[in-house]
Amino acid sequence: MNEAHTPAIDALALGGRIVPGDLPCLLCQARSSAVCSVLGEERIACLNDFVVRRRIDAGGRLFDEGDPAAHYFVVTEGAMMAFKEAHDGRRQITGFLYAGDMLGLNHHQRYVYSAEALNDAVVCQYEIADLRELFRAYPEVEHWLLRHCSDELASAHDQMFLLGRKNAMEKIATFLWFQVHRTRLRSRNLTLLDLPMTRRDIADYLGLTVETVSRTITRMRLAGTIGTIGKHGIDILDIEDLRQRAGGGRALRPATARRV
Repeated sequence: MNEAHTPAIDALALGGRIVPGDLPCLLCQARSSAVCSVLGEERIACLNDFVVRRRIDAGGRLFDEGDPAAHYFVVTEGAMMAFKEAHDGRRQITGFLYAGDMLGLNHHQRYVYSAEALNDAVVCQYEIADLRELFRAYPEVEHWLLRHCSDELASAHDQMFLLGRKNAMEKIATFLWFQVHRTRLRSRNLTLLDLPMTRRDIADYLGLTVETVSRTITRMRLAGTIGTIGKHGIDILDIEDLRQRAGGGRALRPATARRV
């Protein structure tokens, strides 16, 4: 990797720590869904020249809104959240990201949101300048990134509708419905959700209070729609009832699942 592409200020702005050693690309849990999925086994080794891995402890920041942006990142282990924060500490979570998801959206070379690890996470770090070289060598990588940007725009529209036109029950049911689809991409268990985020995180994503989230989940549990397991486990007991509570009527499918 060309060191000229890594200004000292950018290296200092990033959180977490570099993971040494070779990239275990063929064993990576994000291999089938991340940008590298378009590269066959015979070409995946080329990423050794472009990528480093970075580990972020649970609760750690990868970068903050407004930081100089010189990198894109792909989540390969754990989960991250993207959010914007007001001057008084209020925040709006704009997305939860899992293995295979990309983050690092920027404008005028500044990150437009903050990124924090929900649990211990690992990301692959791509320098933006190096990506251009990768695009020239492998155009299919650029095509994947364009599809990702389209999905990210569609996800923004999904969330605008979720925040603006649904009541609390519909918001939480839709959130859980979307998580079911995300789980299908990562696990063979289609009904058991292990949510890495807290109730407060869910509230900050849906524009609700923590109390409203807790009450609504309790209502769904008492109705037999879901079961709860500890602080983070949700068992979907009645998938059709969940769909109806989410709005029903039309297919509910998150933008992040549309390209699969």
